[in-house]
Amino acid sequence: MLKTMFRCNSRTILGVATSVLILMVGPAQSQHSRYELPPTFSPSQALPLELQSSPNHTIDGPVTNDGFINTYQMKTRFGTYTVESTDLLKIRVHEIAAAAQLEEKSGTGTMLKAAGQTAMKPLKTGKDLVTKPGRTVKNTFKGVGRMFGRIGAGMNKTDSQGESTIGSLTGAGTAKRKLAYKYGVDPYTKFEPLRHRLAALSAASAVGGTATGVGFAFVTGGAGVAISVGSTSESLRATLRDKTAAELEEIGRRQLASLNVNQSSINGFYRSEWLTPAEKAILLDALNRLGGVGYRGDFLRRAAKANSHKEAFLVLRRAQMTAAYHERVTPVSTIITPGGVPMARTGRGLVGIFPIDHLSWTQAFAGTVSAVNKGRKRLDGSPRVEMLITGTASKRAVANLKKNGWRLSQRAGSQIGG
Repeated sequence: MLKTMFRCNSRTILGVATSVLILMVGPAQSQHSRYELPPTFSPSQALPLELQSSPNHTIDGPVTNDGFINTYQMKTRFGTYTVESTDLLKIRVHEIAAAAQLEEKSGTGTMLKAAGQTAMKPLKTGKDLVTKPGRTVKNTFKGVGRMFGRIGAGMNKTDSQGESTIGSLTGAGTAKRKLAYKYGVDPYTKFEPLRHRLAALSAASAVGGTATGVGFAFVTGGAGVAISVGSTSESLRATLRDKTAAELEEIGRRQLASLNVNQSSINGFYRSEWLTPAEKAILLDALNRLGGVGYRGDFLRRAAKANSHKEAFLVLRRAQMTAAYHERVTPVSTIITPGGVPMARTGRGLVGIFPIDHLSWTQAFAGTVSAVNKGRKRLDGSPRVEMLITGTASKRAVANLKKNGWRLSQRAGSQIGG
């Protein structure tokens, strides 16, 4: 059974659950001079040019920071959206470009008219499946084995965000996944402008077959970036295109059972509303890439216990980056949690890998460093600690980490998939 090697103090978990580390946000910052208050940035200080603005968005300043991650106000033609973390901003910028192109494709003409006609199709099909299931199934589908496989998977799924059983049979679900594949976006995205336009255009396509067959213009960012920020393999992208949400869950449950994850943890993961079916599949892909790394199920447990998409998404990013570190830098032997903080143990010591935008020496972070140091002293050899972050750190944070025996690597995205 996969379980953490160290049990985290409940008060520690509560104090850190909403941070970029899913560990490090604590009480209000002390005014004592030993600690820093989180900074505020202008968009030009916080972001490269391509994320500051585009034909489809503008970042309105100021950019706030909680000591770990930045919060942005992204102004678009569809409204203004709060985006927490630079990693998620990269996704939203890509998604808003996709939404704008989908709006141009749909317009107000025949495609939307077809989408409106399609709105009644699932209701009629649903009725027929109840009153005339044999005839409806026979008349509508040729691939009987495939269809019943999807029905079975749909009946057993617990994820509330995927296609319904009826939706997976009408063709709209398939069309939406194909559209998402073409644009390199999550077919189950929570971002409303894109979610709405994917649904409308895929509904039109289910009737006329026109929406997904047209040639789409290139969306800035490249295929796959909007799904995961880091690299997403073509085979995984194809799986997200070809499998329903229910089928993804069915596959994932088998994979997790083979990793000896207990059933209650698996159920909790799939009941969680915060990650989309695609994001859950990406997290499982990261666990598989970690191979025989011990206690890698800690990522799954933390994602299942997240209280927001922000928390769950940052767990996903940590899993991806840890897998990249394992593949590109040095092998990870196990995941441990000294002081309640998830660390990768390697032949070089302990490595903390985190999607941090800007790190400050806050009271909360100072307490976390102290807790980790106490925990590592109980380990054989009191291994050294290295911290890799995707962003930057203040001078005071750098100096204090060094004083505590930690090595810090900033802007480590090339190493860890940032």
